[in-house]
Amino acid sequence: MSILRLASACCGFGKRVYDSLVGQFGLEMLEKHTMTNYYFDMIHDNPGEAPFDTAFRDPRYLKPLGFNGQAFKHINTVATFESVAPGVFPATPEESRWLEEFRARRRQEITAAKAAGLKVYYHIDLFVLPKRIADHFAHAIRDPQTGRISVDCPMTLELHRAMFEEIFCDYPEVDGFIVRVGETYLYDTPYHVGDGAVHYHLDNPVEEQIRQFAKLLCFLREEICVKNGRLLFHRTWDVWPNRFHASADFYLRVTDQVEPHPKLLFSIKHTVLDFHRWVEFNPCLTLGQHRQVVEVQCQREYEGKGAYPNYSTHGVIEGFAEQRERKGLKDIIRHPLLAGVYTWSRGGGWYGPYVTRANELWCDLNTYVIAQWSRAPERSEESVFMEYARERLGMRTADAAIFRRIALDSLDAVLKGKCCAAYDGRDKDEPTNPTQQWMRDDRLHGMDRLEPVFDYLNERDALEDALAEKWESVRIWERMRTDCDAFSAELDPTLRDLITGSVEYGLRLFRAIAWAWTALGLARARDTGREAAVERIEEAANIFGEAWAEYSALPEDHPCCASLYLPEGWCWPGKEPVAGLAASLQTLGSRVPASLAKPGNACEMVK
Repeated sequence: MSILRLASACCGFGKRVYDSLVGQFGLEMLEKHTMTNYYFDMIHDNPGEAPFDTAFRDPRYLKPLGFNGQAFKHINTVATFESVAPGVFPATPEESRWLEEFRARRRQEITAAKAAGLKVYYHIDLFVLPKRIADHFAHAIRDPQTGRISVDCPMTLELHRAMFEEIFCDYPEVDGFIVRVGETYLYDTPYHVGDGAVHYHLDNPVEEQIRQFAKLLCFLREEICVKNGRLLFHRTWDVWPNRFHASADFYLRVTDQVEPHPKLLFSIKHTVLDFHRWVEFNPCLTLGQHRQVVEVQCQREYEGKGAYPNYSTHGVIEGFAEQRERKGLKDIIRHPLLAGVYTWSRGGGWYGPYVTRANELWCDLNTYVIAQWSRAPERSEESVFMEYARERLGMRTADAAIFRRIALDSLDAVLKGKCCAAYDGRDKDEPTNPTQQWMRDDRLHGMDRLEPVFDYLNERDALEDALAEKWESVRIWERMRTDCDAFSAELDPTLRDLITGSVEYGLRLFRAIAWAWTALGLARARDTGREAAVERIEEAANIFGEAWAEYSALPEDHPCCASLYLPEGWCWPGKEPVAGLAASLQTLGSRVPASLAKPGNACEMVK
């Protein structure tokens, strides 16, 4: 019996949802689709970079984990639009060669996934078109005021109608699309251009955004679900607390205008904002009248990407300790509208740190536990974790217990080392990125991001508490390293090296960070007229240089480790490098090598 049918026996919301859908589609059709839940995985390779070396690319690896689908990217860019613009694209040998190679890779991944028994979904961004097609129809698809491709231009929808028909004709094995609106990265599609289908800029009022979303969704529902009988997972993706993704009011005002369909689902991140700590559970989950899947990032892009221990899946399921209302998937997984989980086993964000299939242990743990638990939520998270340790890693019971202590300790170690409770837990009008997002991917900002944090702390005499939090993180990492020493002699040596190396990575990194925060926080206090010992500032700045040198030596001591963080600020690919942590510390007299303090040099050294 499906969960929706079970809900029909209840009173209240569950019965209302069930009765409404039965009335629209009939019992047989509804039961056929609602008995199927969706557990699928996608690798989000860094745009413009070589694909990740990972076991998760192999569908034969995914299937035993409990996944019934695999997601890929960019199949929309194989369309030629021959039915509406014959001979326009491709028009050169270079375009033809790129298109044929791109198509061949799509056929290979589809064939492999189907052979493993997985459904095939493609993540696409709207609107993305061949540049030649966009130019050919420019007058008919672009808003004359903004110059952007517009959902309100009939030809825009006609082109996408032709695109879907062409793709489903050429690739009939494709089971559905995952649609995102808001970002159109073209680094891997050199002959295409794109605009977000709904524009979040200030001169596009909220009412207009809601209208555009509803219009687009009704079109996609008709073309993908009704006409072609395929699944549509529409991502409510954005990174604002007051838009489609995380505003209950916005979400309902859009989705209430779209008629439900068994093949139309909404894909929603479990967090407000992005995959951060110090943000609340997403209030849009379980709302409305449409089924939903939950997005979970298993290689957290703001928290090391698997370079060091970070058992984030525990927080995803149970709720994170810092939440005002601790809430996780366990609290909603049995809701009649919840239809599965969409994981990113690898990827998210940009740049590094980079792990490979040889050291993706922490990504593997997070993915395994969420995949297994979500299909059988009557099990405890701990039981699935211990199954992974004993059966997948071959650990004895005592070693598995040590591994779990390290995994659970990682939650506090990462939170206290990266974030700042006094700053991130403050009362604010709306959610914000934790600690000014001073750590992003493998980049470490300096005073360009941390100045307002230190000013807030100094104004409230909370700096010493914040520094104590950083040193508490170091103590937790040290405890984790001691736990590594307690593993038995029977533990596989390669596995021991992986765990120990990743713990040592976290310890050395966050010890350097603790010294950096001490030096910069005290220096900012001094500069704003507060008491701060010059000797303490100089000592911390210089010890940071020593700690960073020890961190930089990690690959020599632990060859299995991931690539390292860079002490410079984050910037978009191809843009001018930004001065970061090393440059800020050098102004305090730190013995940081000049090569690290100059923006761009650290990145070149890594290459």
